[in-house]
Amino acid sequence: MPGTSTAQPLTAPKPLVYRAEATARRPDGSSIGLGVWTSYSPGRALGWVRTRAEHVAQQLGAPYDGAVRAWLDDAIEFRWAMDGLAAGIPFALRAVDAEGCTYALVARPDAQARAATSPQTPRVQGAA
Repeated sequence: MPGTSTAQPLTAPKPLVYRAEATARRPDGSSIGLGVWTSYSPGRALGWVRTRAEHVAQQLGAPYDGAVRAWLDDAIEFRWAMDGLAAGIPFALRAVDAEGCTYALVARPDAQARAATSPQTPRVQGAA
């Protein structure tokens, strides 16, 4: 009928998913996954990075743990990283050990995971 409209169902946008992961890259370029976590919360994703960063710092030891420990000890830097992540800016923390292995701890929005129905449970592969 002219002048009538059909109501369309409202759909809520799918929540944004955040992905956190830890990797170690050897000097020869090969990479080892050290764990992955997904969450609807940027704080929880970054909290997982923080926990993994503590593990990496313990295993690296001085003097190679300096950058990681400095980030862990700085509440303002953590808040800055969390606010940035919530705004869509990825966060990355890297440390290099005596043998030249690079440990990368990354948290980022994951647009591809947005279509997923629920975040994954954490998967940890070996120790950092």
